[in-house]
Amino acid sequence: MSLPDKIKSYFDRAVLSDYDGPSIAHPIVPLNALKNIIGDDRQNPSQKLLDAMEELSAKHPQRTDDQAVLDRAAKDGLGLTVFIADLEDACQSGNPIEMETEAARLQWVSENGLGGLEVLIEVALQDFDRLGQFAYHLQRANAFNQNVENTWPYTRCMLKEIAKLPLPQPHGKINDEGLKMNHIPNESEQRIKMAVAKRLWDGEYVRINGIRRELSHWINSVSFKKSPGKNLMNGLEDYVKNGGNFFIDLAEELMGNPDWESKIVQLEALRYFSKNGSSQNLPKISSHLEEIIL
Repeated sequence: MSLPDKIKSYFDRAVLSDYDGPSIAHPIVPLNALKNIIGDDRQNPSQKLLDAMEELSAKHPQRTDDQAVLDRAAKDGLGLTVFIADLEDACQSGNPIEMETEAARLQWVSENGLGGLEVLIEVALQDFDRLGQFAYHLQRANAFNQNVENTWPYTRCMLKEIAKLPLPQPHGKINDEGLKMNHIPNESEQRIKMAVAKRLWDGEYVRINGIRRELSHWINSVSFKKSPGKNLMNGLEDYVKNGGNFFIDLAEELMGNPDWESKIVQLEALRYFSKNGSSQNLPKISSHLEEIIL
């Protein structure tokens, strides 16, 4: 099995998880973070990190009724028209059965099954603190080595997380000018969320206007404190210039740590900032990296 097929198989299993924990800790989040880190050396992928992915993907029991939900929607009849607004309204009402019914109807009439998932991502971002991180990593896992015939489990996984708590109302858009997009928050949770927000902001989505509307509201709410680092970790600057195994080595060190899953997500966010930010931020990134591995 090729490396992309192997990683995709882990994603496909993870989104079938019967998972009842917080959305930010859903296995698809650290799995996609591991995929990004492994990608730094695709010719010689880290077996240690791949083994961690395999174990994590099957950590929870597996749902078995996804096809039944689709079949029930078809049996009840799709009608003459299927409206995206009906799915949005169902999510806003918080009725899980209605949400699944409308999503299944949209799945049947969608050419590639992706329309419903993108609608759900936009809706999820209304509660960015709870669902933003999960929604981003789920979308990237679905897009990786994409199989348009297997999008429904990803869509239903998204539905399951949205339905756990009521959604806030959609937010108004904040003017893009002055948004603090280039800052790195000091607090680890906010740092992870900012990395997600920036990547979603720069993504190519049909519903990018709605996605940016919700992101602008969250970004505008983040506060920053200046906390410059002083020193650079050995190898960080060389990684930024030349690539290499810097983050792979750090990730392997974290394996076996009791909270390695959350630390991997923190590590991957800092990898993003190191690759996509100003070199002036490297001392600060280095300081945060040291906090993770100590």
